[in-house]
Amino acid sequence: MNSEKNYYKKLTLFSFILFLISFLFSRFAPSALVSDYLVFIVPFFFLMTLITRVFVISDTAEASNKSLTSYLGASGVKLFLYLIVLIIYGLLNREDAPAFFISFLLFYLIYTFFEIKLELKKHSK
Repeated sequence: MNSEKNYYKKLTLFSFILFLISFLFSRFAPSALVSDYLVFIVPFFFLMTLITRVFVISDTAEASNKSLTSYLGASGVKLFLYLIVLIIYGLLNREDAPAFFISFLLFYLIYTFFEIKLELKKHSK
């Protein structure tokens, strides 16, 4: 349980730092590079990562051998939801879509590397 608290603290701190960076970028970068909804991407990824983690932990509470299956399943569902968000956003905001897609992809990669790094660290102990 202590490792879970540590995970949530790291996720929160990491997300807060990314939010500050994205906020500052949205204020000072050229408007052509910045999506109108850039500051909402970090909270979205924070919540999705948190929900996924809670689901995986609750699903593997009884059987630890289900952890990889649960993690991969949750990641697949999460990726599908991301695709739906991108499609809907692209259809509703065609002018802003390229900047949003690039920002979304960047944060997707950042959060994916963050999750993998913490998972590998947890399983290497």
